[in-house]
Amino acid sequence: MQRSWKQMHLVAAILTFVAFGCAQTARSVEKTPSALSAREPGGISLAGEVRGIDQRSYYAYTLSVLAELKGDFQEAIRWQREALKHDPESPYMRVNLASLYFKAGDFKAAIDAGEEVVATQPEYLPAHLLLATAYRNLRNFQKAEHHYQEVIRLDPARVEAYQALGNLYIEARSFQEAIDVYKKLVEIDPGSHLAWYNLGRLYFEIKNQEEARRYLREALSIEPDFEPAVVALAASFEGEGRYDEALQVYQQALEADPDRQELRERLAQLLFRRGDLDAARREYERLLEQEPGNTNLRLRLGFLYYEKQAYPEALAAFQEILNREPLNKEALYYLAVTLEEMKQYDQALAEFQKFLPQDARYADALLHKGYLYGQKGMFQEALDVLSTAEKLKPAEASIPYLLGVVYIQRKEYGLAIKNLEKAVSLDSDNPNYYYQLGAAFERDHKIEKAEGAFRKVLELNPKHADAYNYLGYMYAEAGIKLDESIALIKTALELDPDNAAFVDSLGWAYFKKGMLEEALVELQRAVRLLKQPDPVVLEHLGDVYWKKGMIREAIQEWEGAVKLDPNNESLLKKLQQAKELLSKEGR
Repeated sequence: MQRSWKQMHLVAAILTFVAFGCAQTARSVEKTPSALSAREPGGISLAGEVRGIDQRSYYAYTLSVLAELKGDFQEAIRWQREALKHDPESPYMRVNLASLYFKAGDFKAAIDAGEEVVATQPEYLPAHLLLATAYRNLRNFQKAEHHYQEVIRLDPARVEAYQALGNLYIEARSFQEAIDVYKKLVEIDPGSHLAWYNLGRLYFEIKNQEEARRYLREALSIEPDFEPAVVALAASFEGEGRYDEALQVYQQALEADPDRQELRERLAQLLFRRGDLDAARREYERLLEQEPGNTNLRLRLGFLYYEKQAYPEALAAFQEILNREPLNKEALYYLAVTLEEMKQYDQALAEFQKFLPQDARYADALLHKGYLYGQKGMFQEALDVLSTAEKLKPAEASIPYLLGVVYIQRKEYGLAIKNLEKAVSLDSDNPNYYYQLGAAFERDHKIEKAEGAFRKVLELNPKHADAYNYLGYMYAEAGIKLDESIALIKTALELDPDNAAFVDSLGWAYFKKGMLEEALVELQRAVRLLKQPDPVVLEHLGDVYWKKGMIREAIQEWEGAVKLDPNNESLLKKLQQAKELLSKEGR
């Protein structure tokens, strides 16, 4: 059928917009578009040659394309079916119908239509492309793989098909198959930085870091500004603890272009993770100069100050965010946590009170409130909020842990043990949970169980100074294993030489062993190390003086202890006996 020039122009304009995945820029029909769309590896463009077709088919097809451009896929499908009635043998029309099903989300119908095409025309490449993508969306990787392989068989130089097949293998975590595909791709297209990059990422996944770095460097030699390759190369070094080399990767990239904000942010994060907090701070401050309103950057700067224990600076960072965004609950949460670390308990509680049940941080806020109530001696309030938190997070080990600590403070050791045993059952690798469990057992006079808990602490953390001290002091208090007691406490002091409590423990162990001179030296040192008087240390020193017959000195220390602990009946009794003896002797 002969057509006018205007008819031909309309057909050409419409056909160039028919694409699988996205509409293409208008072009003449003499140039058939690539069979893979730019948006989706494996997508297809179905524009074909203009050939003699039935006018009714042409009219219906035109209406189908217009409906598709409006986003009305059901109407487009209806008119495409009408077009196919008048041109039933056209593979282009049939695959175009399949593509419309796909766009409408009916993958099964798309597959059925596509399979009908390849059943009669197995060499028709666009049908294989559509089927590959449809099967991939249904996560039928085996079928998708088959059709991508068919595309490569029909067109061995089709770069996009290799990319799509390689990505399919990555999605299926078939890394070696993906490597093989991408190696073929770099043979066909050695200038593809994406292919080299994907090879690097794949070798990274299979933990062959040297090969990963080789391919990533090749990608960067082709495209020096390709940030994903820079990040992956740095990550390969960081994963091996080679922080200096990871830093060098970022620094070289930033030397070439200092304004690459994303890379500078990653550099700051790396510096933070390696513990170079001052350098990280400088990078974050530089980033904030460029983006003063960037909340995430300011949050990270606040975290950094918090880690440095620069609490006033952390507080200022979080407060600045809240000044701009009063409803920013992350900033509010860390503001409250910072106040808690600064021991400003009332202010911290006031901030945590602002969290509501619908807030993501509500349960975390309850945990902190429980801790703060415990610090303030408000034990019932602590138990109430922690019990509420436990209902919200029944698998959170820190909740029964904190409950156990509160019960220890309330001297309800049975309940403390029950909760702490639950905590260690939920998290068996946390030495602090075992430590508090040991303390609960010891105070409940279950020495053997306490010993087992403290031994577990030291197994998990051989540098847990408090566990060495507590175990050693427990032995000394019980008058057992005194040589081991002294050895354990000395180990604690090697880890923390000027800890007054540890020095007191050593002095007490010497006292229990009858080594009075050594005990006196250590207990006098403990008193000097104390930042504020402690009734236990003073009582211990008085006991040494008493044992040495130095009654006046004993009375002086015990009187100091009584002022701090006036309800200690055993201490009051000893003091009374000492004064009576002193009176009888007329001293």
